Amino acid sequence: MKIIASLVIGFLLLLSAELKAQLKVNSEGLFIQNGTVFSTEGLTLVPTNDWFLNNLSLSKQPGVVIFPKFNSIQRMYRFSRAVNFEGELALAYEDVELNGNEGKNLVLTYSPLTSNNAKDFIQVKESVVNTDERYIGQLFAKAILLSDLTAVSMTASEAKPYADLEGNNMISPNGDGKNDTWIVKNIELYPNNELRVFDREGRIVFNMFGYDNSWDGLFNGIPLQEDTYYYILTIDSGKHKKTGFISIVRDK
Repeated sequence: MKIIASLVIGFLLLLSAELKAQLKVNSEGLFIQNGTVFSTEGLTLVPTNDWFLNNLSLSKQPGVVIFPKFNSIQRMYRFSRAVNFEGELALAYEDVELNGNEGKNLVLTYSPLTSNNAKDFIQVKESVVNTDERYIGQLFAKAILLSDLTAVSMTASEAKPYADLEGNNMISPNGDGKNDTWIVKNIELYPNNELRVFDREGRIVFNMFGYDNSWDGLFNGIPLQEDTYYYILTIDSGKHKKTGFISIVRDK
């Protein structure tokens, strides 16, 4: 199976990747004639047969499916109910959504169920990737039942997706704009994270889900004393853990 590449599809993918509102179809329905390029939220579909949709919604979410072997990108398309689709399908992606993957290694993966469980997903190993225009596509010659759609890297173990996380070992929160907060380089690529910081006695002095490089050495609004603290940064619901120490240095 090979995707039918076209300049029109690539152009629409780039435009639609910027859209924010989800697609909603009411009871009157939406009719898409066979061969028509239909694009929304960075997802482009060209049905082989006339396609009629009604009473559903399609949303683009930053969800990540935890695969035991592969590594999912941070983009999930979710239909509110399963739909039958036959034809060409292409998924646009942004570099920030790769979650440590390399675009060239991506393949589509879909589920007939609304699910975050890897066992419910089917990998499309024949997927075609265009790294210049940043999309993954496939022509489905036979109809598939589709609820959720994302992409994974089939070589995640080689890509070492978490190797790009680098935590600073020191903060000096004095308001000079340098090291005022604890910075983890590339943390924005892994929003599904939890940070816990401990003192020497093992007491938690800071805890945050979705850490965003904002901790400035406070505990319940009170500045912590100069000392060495220890952290555990958990990524993707325990798929990866990073540990280390943070020294707080304050001007005398």
